[in-house]
Amino acid sequence: MATKFEQVEEAEKDAPGVEPVAVPVGGQEITTYWRKIHHDDLNPAVTEDVFTVEILVPVVGTEEYETGETNEDGSLVLATRPCLTHERREVDLGKESMDKLLEALQPFLAVSREPQTVPAQGRKRKAKASA
Repeated sequence: MATKFEQVEEAEKDAPGVEPVAVPVGGQEITTYWRKIHHDDLNPAVTEDVFTVEILVPVVGTEEYETGETNEDGSLVLATRPCLTHERREVDLGKESMDKLLEALQPFLAVSREPQTVPAQGRKRKAKASA
């Protein structure tokens, strides 16, 4: 989560989210007080109603495959081809940034469909030996 720290006055030391931090200075230890604040990754000034959003990003890569041909030594010939994978990412967004994301995705969401479910594999049974 996108986090920044804000130093607060000692009078606020008992407020929710405030933590003491001991700092060694010239052989002494001074305690300061800090509050952790979650913020929008695109606009760090936004600290209210910030949510972590998970994004699945398509990434074009390459994969090796067997061509079905064999080399002179009898080994299989390998080649590469483009393939699509996905990278899971997270971003912390406030309302305005979330609205921008949803607006940018709208043309794609409009033509999207529910993902296909992968059929469950049945249990394989061993054949019984004949008597």
